[in-house]
Amino acid sequence: MNRISQQDVFQFNSHGHSIRMHLPDARDHIPRQIRENGGFYELPMLEDVCSRLPERACIVDVGANIGNHTVFFAKIIGARTIAFEPNPVALALLRDNIALNDLGDRAEVHDIALGDTQARGAVVNDSPSNLGCARVQVEAEGQVVIRRLDDIVGERHVDLIKIDVEGMEPMVLRGAKATISRCQPRVLAEAATAEQLAAVEAELRPLGYRKRKVYNHTPTYLFEYDRSASARAIDRIDPRVLAKLPPTKQIVAGMATVAGNEVALRATVMSLLPQVDRLYVYLNHFREVPAFLRRLSKVTCHVDTDGRRYGDAGKFWGLEQSPDAVYVTCDDDLIYPPNFVERLVEELAQVDGRAAVGVHGALILQPCPGYYRDGSRAVLHFERPLMRRRRVHVVATNACAFHSNVVKMTMGHFKAANMGDIWLAQYLQQERIPAYVVPRPGRWLVPIEVNRPTIYEQSRAGSGSAYDSSRRQDEVLSTMYPVSLLDAGQHVEAPPTLIFSAEHPTGVGETIAAIAARHRDAIAVVVDRSRDGEVRSRALNPALGCEVHVLRADDQPSLLASYRSLFERAAPGTIHCGALRHASGGSYELEQLDDAAWKTLLP
Repeated sequence: MNRISQQDVFQFNSHGHSIRMHLPDARDHIPRQIRENGGFYELPMLEDVCSRLPERACIVDVGANIGNHTVFFAKIIGARTIAFEPNPVALALLRDNIALNDLGDRAEVHDIALGDTQARGAVVNDSPSNLGCARVQVEAEGQVVIRRLDDIVGERHVDLIKIDVEGMEPMVLRGAKATISRCQPRVLAEAATAEQLAAVEAELRPLGYRKRKVYNHTPTYLFEYDRSASARAIDRIDPRVLAKLPPTKQIVAGMATVAGNEVALRATVMSLLPQVDRLYVYLNHFREVPAFLRRLSKVTCHVDTDGRRYGDAGKFWGLEQSPDAVYVTCDDDLIYPPNFVERLVEELAQVDGRAAVGVHGALILQPCPGYYRDGSRAVLHFERPLMRRRRVHVVATNACAFHSNVVKMTMGHFKAANMGDIWLAQYLQQERIPAYVVPRPGRWLVPIEVNRPTIYEQSRAGSGSAYDSSRRQDEVLSTMYPVSLLDAGQHVEAPPTLIFSAEHPTGVGETIAAIAARHRDAIAVVVDRSRDGEVRSRALNPALGCEVHVLRADDQPSLLASYRSLFERAAPGTIHCGALRHASGGSYELEQLDDAAWKTLLP
C-alpha cells in the first residue's frame, strides 16, 4: 500500500459510508466517471439490483476490473463477494481498493479467467487503457488459465452472479450451470449487441430464466428465475422462501380508501392485484362498491357509509379472515412495483416470518415532544434508497407485510380512527415482535398525487379535522415509552447500546454519530448533566439516523425506573458505558467505563 500516491486516492461518501478508491489513470472510463460523478460507477443499477438481495448475500463478480462493483457489494450491503479479475493492472487496483476500504474479510479475489472448461489461452493486451478487455491470467510461459465457476464456488450458495467479460458471458454461464441450477441466483450480464444478448438468453432460458430489467449505456441485463406462469400468487414465490415462514397458504392484501379517491384507487389496485391471491378493500364514506371493483373476482369489499370508526385501519379488516397467510397492508395512493410483494415476502422469510417488514418507518427520538413535531423522529422514507434493512420503532402500514399467524390483531385493537401505524406499533411492542424497513432503490414506490386531505398533512398541521389524529397518537405513545430496539424479542439479537454522561454539548453529536457509523441499529442513551439542557438539543438530531434517548435527573421517577428495567433485561455484552470528558479549548474524549457503570450513570 506504500506505493499508492495519496493524490491518486479519491474519497467520497455513499449510503453513510466513506469510500476510498485508488484511481491513478484519469484517462480510463470508469475512474473518470467515479471522479466526475463523485460516487460509484453505474450507481442506479447497483442500488436497484442490490436492493433485491437478501441480508448476508453472496455475490460473484466476474470481470471485477478495478473493484467499483466489488467495493459496493462488500462495503455498502455487506455481501460476501467473490471477485474474478485476470488483468494484472486491473487486478492490482482491485486489491488496492479492497484494502483501502478494509474489505479483506468480505472480498475473495481470484486472478483467473472463467469459462466453460479448464484450459490455457493466449496472452492479451493488459495496458491501463484496455482494463475492461482483458479476461485472462498471464502465466510465466505466456499462456492463460481458464476455470469453471462451478469448480471454484463448490457448494456455497450464491445470490447474484454479475458478468462483464466483453462478449465471453455465454462461456462463463456454461461453466456456472450447476451453481445456477442449484442456487437460482439473479444474473446480471452485459450484452452490448443483440447477438450477444441472444447468446446469453440461449444459456439462461433453458434454466428457467427471463430478463427483467436493462441498465446503463452499454446494456446490462438483469435475469431472474421465472415463476410467473403460476396462476396463484403464492405459487410464484420461491418454495425455499416459503419454507422459512410459518404455514402459508395464500398472500392477502388489505387496503382502506375514502370516497372521492376512485381514480387513484383504481391505479393502486391494478398495480397490486396481480401480486396477491386476495385483496380486501375497506370503503370509508361510500354508499356502494365502485363498479370496477365489483368486476374483480379477487377483491372483497366492505362498505362503511359512516367511515369514522376505523379510517385507515380498515386495511386490517381482512386479517381475521386470512389464516395461514402473508398479509400485506397498503395505501390507496401508491403505485406498487411488480416485485413489491415478492420482495416483502423474501425479507419476511429472512426473519422466519416473526416480524413486520415495510418500506417506510421511523425511530422515535425520546423524550418525544410530539410524534408529528419537527425533530421528533428519524424517518427512513419510502422514496429514498436503502441498501441494508433497518430495525424501526414504527413501521408504516402504507407498505407493510407480516404473517397472520404471528401478528394476530383484531379490529378491536384499533380504538380510534386514522392511526393504524401507531396501533400496530403498540401491538408489536407488547408482543415483542420486531419491525424492519427493507432495502429498496429510490422511488421504488411511486406516490399518486391526490386532491384530498391526508392523515399526515392534517395531523402534522394539528388541523383538528377528522383526519387529525395527532393528539390521540401522542396519548398512546406516552403509554409506551421507553420504546427501544434493545427490548428485542427472543428471535432478534439486541443491538449494541452506548450509555454515556455529558455535562456539555460539545462532542455529543459526534459520539452518537460514531456508534451509528459502526452499527446499523445502534442505540445511544445520553445522561444529560448540563445546566441549560443544550445536551438534549444536540443529541436529539434526526440526521444521526439512530435510536437516541436523553435522560435527566428531573425526569419522572417512573420513566427512569422503566429505563432501569430495560437495561437489566439486556443481554450481557449489549450495554457499553462511558463519560464524555471535556478539556479547555473545546477538546473532548469518551472515557470508557465498566459495562455495569450504567447503574451509577443513570439519574
